[in-house]
Amino acid sequence: MDHRPTDQSKSTPSAGDAVASPQPTGPVVISVCVSCKSADGLNAGAPMLEAMRAALADAADVQVRPVQCLSVCKRPTTVAVTSADGYSFVFGDLVPETAAEAIASFAASYRDSPYGLVPWRQRAEVLRKGMVTRLPPLGWSPDDGRAPT
Repeated sequence: MDHRPTDQSKSTPSAGDAVASPQPTGPVVISVCVSCKSADGLNAGAPMLEAMRAALADAADVQVRPVQCLSVCKRPTTVAVTSADGYSFVFGDLVPETAAEAIASFAASYRDSPYGLVPWRQRAEVLRKGMVTRLPPLGWSPDDGRAPT
């Protein structure tokens, strides 16, 4: 998991490493799965989309969009946080009433973190427990696989 600190002092950039701004550029995109169903078969995605839009109504440079499926059907409701050159995070098992503000806070921290890599301890508990995956930015590929420094 990504909650343990690692020593990255020995990591040196190589010719294959992409040169990029440490902070994500462009908008932070929040993708909400609107086809998620709750255990009782009701649509759980639509309420999450509404909650996210309300929580981020005044947020600059954050886009909330519906998506038909994030393929995490066993962990509804699911939300992805991405940017063009930052990490991508997918969270599941979310409840709109508690998760919308947590995602909004995460989006603000994401914008200010190198490559959008929000430290594990800075994430709300609901997001720590709901982590499905994180994917590195497409623009870099260090030889040792470590997070960029």
